[in-house]
Amino acid sequence: MTFLYHDTNWLVVNKPSGISTHRAHEGDLGLVEWLSLHHDLQVHVCSRLDKGTSGVLVFALTPKAVAEAQTIHEEERAQKTYYFIARKSSQTSWICTRPLDGKPCETHFSKIREGNAYDMYKAVLHRGRTHQIRRHAAASGVPLLGDEQYKGPPFVRLSLHCNTVNWPGIDQILQVEPPLWFELCLDGLKGEFTSIALADKRYPFLASISDCCRLIHRGEYHEEDIAVDKYGEWLCVTGFDESLPAKQLQHRLDSMLNGLSKVCSCRGGVVKTNLRDPHKRKLFADLSVWGAPPPASFLAREHDLSFSVRLNDHQHVGLFLDQRDSRRRVAGIARRKRVANLFAFTCSFSIHALAAGADVVFSVDLAAGCLKRGKENVAINQLASAGNAKFIKEDVRKWLARQLRKKQKNPTQFIPLDVIICDPPVFASAGKGKSFHVEQAWPDLARDVSAILAQDGIALFSNNHQTGSESFYYDTLQKEFSEVTRLNPPLDFPLVAGQQSHVRIYWCRKSL
Repeated sequence: MTFLYHDTNWLVVNKPSGISTHRAHEGDLGLVEWLSLHHDLQVHVCSRLDKGTSGVLVFALTPKAVAEAQTIHEEERAQKTYYFIARKSSQTSWICTRPLDGKPCETHFSKIREGNAYDMYKAVLHRGRTHQIRRHAAASGVPLLGDEQYKGPPFVRLSLHCNTVNWPGIDQILQVEPPLWFELCLDGLKGEFTSIALADKRYPFLASISDCCRLIHRGEYHEEDIAVDKYGEWLCVTGFDESLPAKQLQHRLDSMLNGLSKVCSCRGGVVKTNLRDPHKRKLFADLSVWGAPPPASFLAREHDLSFSVRLNDHQHVGLFLDQRDSRRRVAGIARRKRVANLFAFTCSFSIHALAAGADVVFSVDLAAGCLKRGKENVAINQLASAGNAKFIKEDVRKWLARQLRKKQKNPTQFIPLDVIICDPPVFASAGKGKSFHVEQAWPDLARDVSAILAQDGIALFSNNHQTGSESFYYDTLQKEFSEVTRLNPPLDFPLVAGQQSHVRIYWCRKSL
């Protein structure tokens, strides 16, 4: 459940771990910006939770409510109860009054349940200072699990959850019970509670906008080199060790898969072994089915749109989850615009633009199979009747060259594009023995897209060339566009320490 309470003054949200209350920089999404992007809700911060903290979070919806919230905090009339996991301690109930940052504060602690290696504690406060519970807990000798900043044991997330808020002016109890993995942690089921703790950072929060999300990103689950995605009622596990057969990987993940399927309401799924170079062979080296076998194809939901997806060993699923936020951004500006979706794949960007009221959307891709799936998606969403969805089977570079020739031949009659999406693959066959390399093609793509883009138009560039130079891609775009903003991928694709970003996304504006 994402939303706990909503009236004219207040919005109360069940915040997940892994997202800040407010964005840290341009191109980032804090919860404030996420609510605006995905739910068209304009909220004001009246209290905060740390990025790693989950649970009840209150927002104000009007300037009057913001002022009222300030008074509530100053008069300490709100009460907040948190739960956290920490190592065992002989203390059962105590109060910490240690000043923080030169300001008085008070936290009431109590132990509420003992476990095998860890215990669960409760913390109650009326007005919070920065990291108050974390700092007071550490000062009391019980640093939180996952809070390495204050010398707590390392873990995949911060084990701090805001369970209850008593807020003046809201009659109902604002409460979210602790995550299931808290209980599993106390029981000592290491592998199972680690994977569920990771999944809990995204699901069910993202269920308010989609039934698809990445539950475990590559590099987060230290026991295996895997990624786990949820598509509707099915899980899709990708293993990155080519030498490990999918069936063997499935057996090793059996307990984890059973746990994830229960908490994420999944019936079964597939385990795939990834291929580093799939272009001369099938897409995946191996595939194993577990639980109930998924259908050959089924529909996945994103906002009020549907997309055909397929979990097999010779085709991409059909919906790239790491572009969820980008699709929503494009939808937000597409109304009455001319849009081109280059390297369109199954046309998910096109679907969002068409649904938002674009005048025309050109989907360009050399792969006939991808465009066929794109046409299916247009039909599924009943967007074909207007006739403004155009599908062009052509090498993107040739299509761009044709547009440039049109502009040069008759510049006064050439109609520029208002929005262009350019999300090329890292490598692809271009037919007749030719190939496409994103690093080689990037400068020409940037130049040509800019040339056919309207003044004050927007271009969204993206690639997942993880071993490439980020500065090269960014600097190349800066030469062609007046504004280039790096966009963070969605919250279920976090930057893992020691690894390159999963995807690079740039929002480019051609100013007047």
